[in-house]
Amino acid sequence: MNIELFGIRFNISYPFVAIVTLLLINDEKGIVICCLLASFCHEMGHIFAMRFFGTKVEKIGLSVFDISIIDVGSAYRGFIAEIIITLAGVFVNIVLFLLCCIVYNSYNIYIFKYFAIANLTLGIFNALPVDSLDGGNAFEMILRRNFSEKTVYFVTLAVSILVVIPLGLISFLILLNSPYNFTMLFATMYLIGVIVLKRKKEFLIGEDKL
Repeated sequence: MNIELFGIRFNISYPFVAIVTLLLINDEKGIVICCLLASFCHEMGHIFAMRFFGTKVEKIGLSVFDISIIDVGSAYRGFIAEIIITLAGVFVNIVLFLLCCIVYNSYNIYIFKYFAIANLTLGIFNALPVDSLDGGNAFEMILRRNFSEKTVYFVTLAVSILVVIPLGLISFLILLNSPYNFTMLFATMYLIGVIVLKRKKEFLIGEDKL
């Protein structure tokens, strides 16, 4: 599904729409809305950082495993600008978490508690040095300045696996102690999905070059 708003093209997959709709229907406490709003603020952090460095967003893709932002002029940005843009979403989430904590402690409005947790969780999650996450992308950029493509490929894969395996074990332990707590397990499955998809995409690109 393709739509255009404010000169930006949005490519939204139907599975993404279906999952979001299903979650919203069963959202009794507004937790899903808080998570979606935190995700929106996260992506706006990237977009504002891009605008700050003089580049324009051309396309935003929304799918089950990925939210991609394609901007014009990224090839002309420097290393520092790229790192700032990559981590801007995490920065926004952490700032919102702190602000929501202040508001919640002052006025005890429960929705700010949920929004604070959503921002903290999303910020920490995206900061992980795993393929396709903000932390993983920043880590890969740093490696590319000092090492060969082959070394970067295997190091990022190894680090991603070393992060995902403990998370998987912890998620199963949580599931054993709390049978209905699937959140961390779903997060681990998501990470495995993005790792596989990225490596598959890189493999297909490598085949095209051959």
